[in-house]
Amino acid sequence: MNIEQRFAHLERSNRRLRTGLLSLTIAITTVLIVGQVRVPNVIQAKAFQVVNDKGQRLVGLGTTASGKGTVTTFNGKGQELVGLGATVTGNGAVNTYNDKGQELVGLGTTVNGEGVVSTYNDKGQRLVRLAATVNGKGAVRTFNGEGQILVGLGVTENGKGVVVTFDGDGQLTGSLGRD
Repeated sequence: MNIEQRFAHLERSNRRLRTGLLSLTIAITTVLIVGQVRVPNVIQAKAFQVVNDKGQRLVGLGTTASGKGTVTTFNGKGQELVGLGATVTGNGAVNTYNDKGQELVGLGTTVNGEGVVSTYNDKGQRLVRLAATVNGKGAVRTFNGEGQILVGLGVTENGKGVVVTFDGDGQLTGSLGRD
């Protein structure tokens, strides 16, 4: 092997070593950069929104003016469909709406903090209300869709069950179990 052959062999070895060293450097740098990506334990913001391809809001996470948390879903027209949040007194509330924005079902609390479920027709008029009386007893009322009570089921002040019926004008037509 003469000098020229030895030089050629040395240059090839040198090129392979430089290529290998460069590849190793790139690999180590990549590992170090990728290793630096950290997933936070908590993500905080004042509001989050999920939008569709047209930019229309479909889900919103936020707060009320009084600082209570809310979760709201919307249809493709921007109408609210479901709202989860808090009442004015700070108790939990859930409301569902039709595609016109009219409330259909409301779950919340009375001013005394007892549970209430109300259903409404497509005109926003109450049809059924399940709640507690001022004495903390259970009560059910049905309405005619025009604001007038038709049937009331509840408990008397003496703790006895009672059913009362009304005509479409709110006049008492019958009762069962009254004191």
